[in-house]
Amino acid sequence: MSSRVGAITKLVGVDVIGSLIWFPVWWYTSGLFRIVMGAKKALSLRVREYDFAIWIKNFFNPMYGQYDITGRIVSVFMRLVVLIGRLIALAVEAVVYVLGVCVWIAAPVGIVGMMIVNISKAL
Repeated sequence: MSSRVGAITKLVGVDVIGSLIWFPVWWYTSGLFRIVMGAKKALSLRVREYDFAIWIKNFFNPMYGQYDITGRIVSVFMRLVVLIGRLIALAVEAVVYVLGVCVWIAAPVGIVGMMIVNISKAL
């Protein structure tokens, strides 16, 4: 009987309480590192998918084989519009990733703050 009590005490004392104490350390070290690396990897994947180098390399090549002056002007204009659109989309995605990391950083503090406010209202 006492061995069961000792095992339960160890489970509660070491595992649960230790996990609660270790959680903030993990959240702001290893967890934050994983989130930042994941955001960096996702953003670099988006840069590769947008493939700016191909668009810039073919910037002055006419589209659809239209080698007259109108075809060249339309091609340059359309590629410029596409490049600007992709740059704006990439900037928006970068802001979203940065905001995600900021939410990751602020989440535990915000949750603890809300818990304190709700507990103080209940008293």
